Amino acid sequence: MKSILSILLLTLFISTSFAQSKKRGKVKRKYRSTETVSKELPKVFIRGAVYDENNVPLPGATVTIDGTSKGVNANGDGEYLIENLVNGRARVRVSFIGYKTHTADIILQNGQNVKNVMLQTDNIHLEPILVNAQKREQQIMDVPAAISSISSNNLQQSNITELSMLSEFVPGLYIREQGANRPTFSIRGLSSEEVSPSAQPRVSVYFNNVPINRAHSASLELYDMDRVEVLKGPQNTLFGRSAQAGAVHYVSSMPGTEFKGTLTAGIGDYGQKEVRGTLNIPIIEDKLAVRAAGIYSARDGFVENTFGGDLMGKETLAGRFSARFRPSYNHKIDVVLNYQKDDTPGIAFMSAQFPNTNGVTDIFSGVASLEQGENLGTGKQLFDATLNYKYYVNEHTYWSSITSYRKTDASSRWDGDGTAAAAIDMAEFSNSKQFYQEIRGNFSQNSRLNGSLGASYWWEKADQLYWFSPNEQDLVHLVSPDNSNLVNANGQPQSVPSIPSYIPELDTTIYIALPNNHQEENFSQATNSSAEAFIDVSYQLTRKLFVSGAVRAVYDRYRLSNEASFSGGSPSVLGSYTGNSPNVFFLPNDAQQIKKNTLSFTWRGGLKYRYNEYGNVFANYSRGRRPNVLQFTSSGEKEILDAEILDNFELGFKASLYDRVFFDVVGFYQLYKNFQTSAWVADPETGEFNLKFKDGGKATSYGAEANVRVAVVKQLDLFANYAWLKSEFDSTDVDGQTQLYAGNSFRLAPEHSFTVGATARGNIVPTIKLFVTPSYSYKTHMFFEDANTPGLEQDAYGLLNINGGLELDDPNVILSVWASNVLDEQYITSAGNTGSLFGIPTFVPGPPRMVGTKLTWNFNKPEKRKRRR
Repeated sequence: MKSILSILLLTLFISTSFAQSKKRGKVKRKYRSTETVSKELPKVFIRGAVYDENNVPLPGATVTIDGTSKGVNANGDGEYLIENLVNGRARVRVSFIGYKTHTADIILQNGQNVKNVMLQTDNIHLEPILVNAQKREQQIMDVPAAISSISSNNLQQSNITELSMLSEFVPGLYIREQGANRPTFSIRGLSSEEVSPSAQPRVSVYFNNVPINRAHSASLELYDMDRVEVLKGPQNTLFGRSAQAGAVHYVSSMPGTEFKGTLTAGIGDYGQKEVRGTLNIPIIEDKLAVRAAGIYSARDGFVENTFGGDLMGKETLAGRFSARFRPSYNHKIDVVLNYQKDDTPGIAFMSAQFPNTNGVTDIFSGVASLEQGENLGTGKQLFDATLNYKYYVNEHTYWSSITSYRKTDASSRWDGDGTAAAAIDMAEFSNSKQFYQEIRGNFSQNSRLNGSLGASYWWEKADQLYWFSPNEQDLVHLVSPDNSNLVNANGQPQSVPSIPSYIPELDTTIYIALPNNHQEENFSQATNSSAEAFIDVSYQLTRKLFVSGAVRAVYDRYRLSNEASFSGGSPSVLGSYTGNSPNVFFLPNDAQQIKKNTLSFTWRGGLKYRYNEYGNVFANYSRGRRPNVLQFTSSGEKEILDAEILDNFELGFKASLYDRVFFDVVGFYQLYKNFQTSAWVADPETGEFNLKFKDGGKATSYGAEANVRVAVVKQLDLFANYAWLKSEFDSTDVDGQTQLYAGNSFRLAPEHSFTVGATARGNIVPTIKLFVTPSYSYKTHMFFEDANTPGLEQDAYGLLNINGGLELDDPNVILSVWASNVLDEQYITSAGNTGSLFGIPTFVPGPPRMVGTKLTWNFNKPEKRKRRR
């Protein structure tokens, strides 16, 4: 109750501050930075704009007044306002990594003072990094948290086109993408998976400030992106209830003031084809601009299926339309429409125990024998629309309204046994609809207290249908004590048409025919909603010391229903063994329901000591929470798991040297309670054959992460990152009882991982530039299950990727050649899977070496910029 009262009082205080700012800010002007103001504004204040040598605004630039405890970051238009100053001589200091720090002396007079600042770059400098991690524009140096940002330049230079490649450039992040529907995001060893439509992810994925709560919606094509931000550690206070382990934020490029565009065409190994383009059009000068972008990317699978077709391929068609409307200086409206369709071949779940029809058991042979042939595949169709409206009271005080609707339909069919036998033929159909509304206010009081507060409402309806159709003449091998006879040495199924059954009363044995066509279904549907209120503040105590804090209150409502049925073919004979007759996996039951409503709080607090604009040290504590999981067992029993709690402590340091070197180091220590682990469960005594969540008890992890970027000379940049992680389940649970996984490591959690790379460029002739960006990524041993099952693991491996080519000045044409996995490293991306239910795990091979080329044309017609006053 005290926490709720404190939040209400603080909200009332900030709301009053908004009202006062609005009253002071009643001023008619075309540009906030240049016009006169009313008498009610503070007696002495300074405002202006920060821009680069091309007159382009620099959002996030740090602006301070020497000798005072006042400072702000330039807003999204590069504008700043610092209030409550005293008249007389003052020094304005403006800094941004990658630019020369600018200082200017000014004589402050009563009323408004204007100082526009142009930041210059050296011939040798770092690329500036802008982030929106604290819901306002900041340079990465000013954010006291473990954060990485991959810019559009990084994406292009390293030819990052898939999520798995993206994760190599963020220490502590691992992304596994199998097909188009189920990417796994793992931050510091904490992976995000959903095995129930009511389950919420641990890693919150956002697209343009809107949460994506279903895995099948989170696999987005990386085209026309402004940047991708990754925050590590609990981010519940800023990114909602699903950000217990961290957050990944896709930020797409928005319309600008110039007419320009790009067109790219590429080809590569395995029949790869890619066409992408963007077009930015200003409609009304300084008022309305639109942007359109699209991509078609397709590739044959790198695994041949002897039953027809291929596996591990890709086919994606996507498009995006954006519009930005500025009806007046203090109103901004952004609209984004996004569409993506994926139709990819099936996933190569391959057996290392049984041979394919060529008699080969090597999972890296490039050949699999999965009997459903071209019926295997994954597909997805996604549409979302977002409206973002901002009303500015002044440069740093404004209200935002974000409204979004998203609809996704996804399907997947796979071969769970990894052989030519028809033992485990399964499919999943998932659909979801989501509505999201957020009202947020950003504020700056006395240019010392900065932050945001607001509320949001999220509603989702999601359903999931599992379909299972085994040929029991093959499946019988998997429910018998010896499964070694599933296929023969040539990979051909050894079907058993009937099984003996002894009848004691007659003292005789009869043979019962096994059906070769049986179908069953398990259908779950969830209606989830959440109302949230939040506040996040940072206060500058002294010139060098900052304190920050945040709290979020969440009221969740979850409702999950489930039913299972025998849906076609013949009733199961083997169901008498599993106890689920007339089905094998899912005991038939009528629709039943679970409900759960919860009120919860998460919070964080931190300190930052700022040496100067070139370095700071910070310490944080944050509480993370993953909501309760509602689920049904395959036998129809209801289960509700306790909410998972994470206490996170971290200490970090960030520094920039001579605008040529930037590095950050973060150490962390994390304590988990009610750890929710996913596991394949096969228990004939209970009839449980399912992928479900289990309470893994208590766990501890600790480690460190580091980034470094160096501009060596004008022609050479270096970059590197490193992550060290120790994760382990505790010996006892919250009740002091010995845990099942005691001493085990987290899944997808290598102890050491790093990436090193460089970008080199130089002119061959004045109008032609040569460039190359090699990168090498390395991971040590990791398990694919929290159970740490021997054999279901990947030894240490490294991947070398290269992108390079020629760039012409006029016309601006880029010819590039890329190669991924240059050393043709053999590694797996998954192990266990459905086959683990019956002791026949399957494995998914990683992509082999691939080579391709692209031709890109950049065209533009620069508008004539007005000189700033």
